[in-house]
Amino acid sequence: MGTSGALAQEWSKAQKEVWQVVENSWTTWTGLDIEGFAAVLHEKYQGWNNLSPLPTTKEMYKKELQEMQKRLKFGFYEINPARIVVTENAAVVDYYFVYETIDTQGEKAAKQESSGKNVEFYIKEDGKWLLLGDLTIIDK
Repeated sequence: MGTSGALAQEWSKAQKEVWQVVENSWTTWTGLDIEGFAAVLHEKYQGWNNLSPLPTTKEMYKKELQEMQKRLKFGFYEINPARIVVTENAAVVDYYFVYETIDTQGEKAAKQESSGKNVEFYIKEDGKWLLLGDLTIIDK
């Protein structure tokens, strides 16, 4: 089950549109919907987090989700926007997240809560916002 924190300020129509893409991507990611999540990733996507030595590509991310499907479920998540900057065909979204995973491998399910910050870079192509790159800082 996912929630999105109330927007901290009055957002423009364009900012709300981009935030909706972020919310939808979390719904597909936590639902382990590989094709749904991949649909928002640009073909040249590059994502990086502080736990990985190198950035991840779209294909690498899809493989990672396949592995997650075998052993994980999501308990809850919450995302809260900090800043959304939008131009005609580019956007940057900064937000805080927290989520719970349940590792279903082994005899006993193990829960883990993670939190951190995301900076996501979107471009608009053919009327659709696509995630070109991101940086994720996982606090715990």
